[in-house]
Amino acid sequence: MALQTSGAISLNQIHIEAGGSSGTICQINNSDIRGLIGKASQATMSFSEWYGASSSLDTQTVTVGLWVISNIYFNTNYYGYRQSPSTGSISDGTLGVASNRTIAQFSWNGLTGLGLFLSGSASNSGWTTVTINGIALSRSSATFSTVSGNSRWLWMSQTTNPFGTTVGATKQAAFT
Repeated sequence: MALQTSGAISLNQIHIEAGGSSGTICQINNSDIRGLIGKASQATMSFSEWYGASSSLDTQTVTVGLWVISNIYFNTNYYGYRQSPSTGSISDGTLGVASNRTIAQFSWNGLTGLGLFLSGSASNSGWTTVTINGIALSRSSATFSTVSGNSRWLWMSQTTNPFGTTVGATKQAAFT
């Protein structure tokens, strides 16, 4: 997730964004910390330069929607975003780590877990983890497939809903 864009910012917050652990020793001149803003060793730096800095390759903001798929036996609630018919929303909706393919659906349900569906074919590479609402999911733990020219990742063992159940809430999805 990106660092805040205003207000007080701490070295610990910057260190965490750069991949460090909270409360561990670090210095402003550490290469991972400098790397967030592209500074050379021993360069002059101001904490305000880290406003909005991110170690993410791509970040999407999902406004949670709810849709229900019913059959004769049970109803399944889906939380997240889908393109058609339009439910929830996503910004910006193109996944830069997957050849800028459009995200057709990014949702969770209690039966099949979390799914990320793209319009068009993409390779199963370019990112290692997606973190939604503090829940980190590795790409390698997902089932990847391309069906009818559209790629998808499914985390079927994901029993916790990273989007939550509050319709209209916003959740950040950071790809690293």
